[in-house]
Amino acid sequence: MSTSRRIVWIDDNSGRERTANDLNAKFVNVHNKDLAQEVVKLLSGPPPPLVILDHVLDKTTTTNPVFQKGSTIAEAIKEKWPFCPVVGVTSGDNVDDIDKRTKGTYDVLFSFQDFRKYIDRIDSMRKGFALVTKTKAKTAHKLVQLLKPPQDDVDRLLAALPDDLKESFRDPSVPSRLYRWTERLMDRPGFLYNSLWAATFLGLNESGFEKVADDFEKGQYAGVFARDDDPHWWSSQLMEILSKQCKPKLGEMSWHLGRQLPRIKEEHFSRCYVCRKEFPETLAYLDVEGDEQKPMHLDCTVLHPLYTRELYFEDIRMMRGE
Repeated sequence: MSTSRRIVWIDDNSGRERTANDLNAKFVNVHNKDLAQEVVKLLSGPPPPLVILDHVLDKTTTTNPVFQKGSTIAEAIKEKWPFCPVVGVTSGDNVDDIDKRTKGTYDVLFSFQDFRKYIDRIDSMRKGFALVTKTKAKTAHKLVQLLKPPQDDVDRLLAALPDDLKESFRDPSVPSRLYRWTERLMDRPGFLYNSLWAATFLGLNESGFEKVADDFEKGQYAGVFARDDDPHWWSSQLMEILSKQCKPKLGEMSWHLGRQLPRIKEEHFSRCYVCRKEFPETLAYLDVEGDEQKPMHLDCTVLHPLYTRELYFEDIRMMRGE
């Protein structure tokens, strides 16, 4: 199957063309045009490596409300090319108003206000979908290997792999399903830690972790869909690398050892957001609705009521109330 080499961006706001150019994308300006004709033209050609769609397309000549939402076009693209990544873009003030089902028609939905910071991630999606499609994995083990995991994590990853990814390997929607699961691995700490989790694990604040991050380069996630804009580290590798640099004594935890690393000073030590004492063991949200997390002691937190416990993943917690 022949494939177009350029990303396609369909939008009725010409002001976004400059951003499309930064992605080397073909910008299809549908302002005051018949959107239906443009969609037919797209679907009649070769599949592009990735499609970006404006979520609200209300400045075209199309009167059919079905064609005034990028989500319906996303469904048409996925119907014909399930292996093609589809990114939605919308204005910054209405992301939270879009229901979960509608968001789910896209592989991911970004606010245009923050769009430029996701350019590297979109390129990672493009490469990742192409790799998964080309690999044509026939076993769950082959899918997991695309993550380039440490050998000690393979069996646990296989156990955590959703049932729908353990079956139907010939289904062309595998790239989308693997992408969503990989995103979840990065969003929920357990196998992988973001920089704040990694810092807290080492007993450091983020400034301190920046001082030693290069020492843990071999533990950084470099598998399919890796986020260059938001690096993650294998939690098992953090401990393995740390133990080689700082031999643990009886009773010492990772947050004790991390403070023994070169270039680390007291100003780099982590402290609990609540009690200000040293050695917070976890991260926690400040309240039920917020999305900001801070290092805290377990005793200063409670389980977050909106999340359930899951094997192989950290508990999601929030700050204990008065």
